[in-house]
Amino acid sequence: MGFSIIRNAVERVMTQGNTAAPNFSSPLEWALYACSRAYRMAVTSRILLYESGILEQRSLPCTVVSIGNMTVGGTGKTPMAAHVAGLLKKLGHNVAVVSRGYGGHAQRPGGVVSDGKTTLMKLEASGDEPQLLASKLKGIPVLVSKDRYQVGMRSINEFGSSVLVLDDAFQHLPLKRDLNLLLLDSARPFGNGHCIPRGILREPIEQMKRASALILTRWPGKGTLTPVSPIIETHAQGRPVFRCMHVPDGLFTAGHREPVDLQTLKRQKLFLFSGIARNDTFRETVSELGGSVVGYLSYPDHHRYSQKDVRLIWKRAGDLKADTIITTEKDYVNIRTQIPSMPQLLVLTISISFEDDTDAFEGYLKSRVGA
Repeated sequence: MGFSIIRNAVERVMTQGNTAAPNFSSPLEWALYACSRAYRMAVTSRILLYESGILEQRSLPCTVVSIGNMTVGGTGKTPMAAHVAGLLKKLGHNVAVVSRGYGGHAQRPGGVVSDGKTTLMKLEASGDEPQLLASKLKGIPVLVSKDRYQVGMRSINEFGSSVLVLDDAFQHLPLKRDLNLLLLDSARPFGNGHCIPRGILREPIEQMKRASALILTRWPGKGTLTPVSPIIETHAQGRPVFRCMHVPDGLFTAGHREPVDLQTLKRQKLFLFSGIARNDTFRETVSELGGSVVGYLSYPDHHRYSQKDVRLIWKRAGDLKADTIITTEKDYVNIRTQIPSMPQLLVLTISISFEDDTDAFEGYLKSRVGA
């Protein structure tokens, strides 16, 4: 209980406040700010060591495209990695996706999650995001390893990969990349402007200079007059800036994976659960589909659902007389126990849409990677 209280207090400090000036209303904020300054110095020193050549960066004999961000929390890196991999495959490239495999046993030894046809690794070994990528990407191998160079060479040797897409690799400096795509949440791209643990930045804002192009995710949509953040414009320094949205594109039934029309949610009582970096965005997305959200349970990112969790979810849904339970694809991957048949569990699928920037982004990829 004590750990949970402290964690919640720290999370409140990290996610609140503004970029104008630090707010020191408690000893906790002073302590987190001091740790943040030390972290910032350590991160900046590490970057300088790579930039000066003191620490070695290795190159792979293929094109390397990195998808990453600057903050803890979800900006949609994994959906974007899948989207970019699909676009590059359409351009005729032999593509593979490489992930660190967070939370999986295969992080250190590395391995092949999918050969593009069959999933070869279990969730416990791969981690949830590579498992999700393997289920979505057909004809594109998915590999995991903490050592991206080593697993990249394996992908080249085993699959003849000509392009590697690295999921969550902006901070992975030991490997050189040809294209560095940096994702920023359009609503609050830098949080309160502080590095962790005082804020949510994984590195200082000025390190945006390492990006080849910027992608603003969760853009409000067509016809909005939302301007690009002045901070982004200042640090973009002529780099291309693209805008995209996360669009709900379908539902499927748990177990059978039968497609279900999104329109069926209207006038239904819905119970939701999720364990992703931004649980609030999932709830907002489902709410906009027309159903009535009668209850919601949120869990930490990458949560693995036990039998006890599943019993609690279905009991809450039953108590609230929900017609349907809905979760995310990532959460569905993390359920490794029997799922009750009633209420029915539906899984919401999300795709990336660049809307008005579609042609510009695809043209940019083609110009940088070729066809």
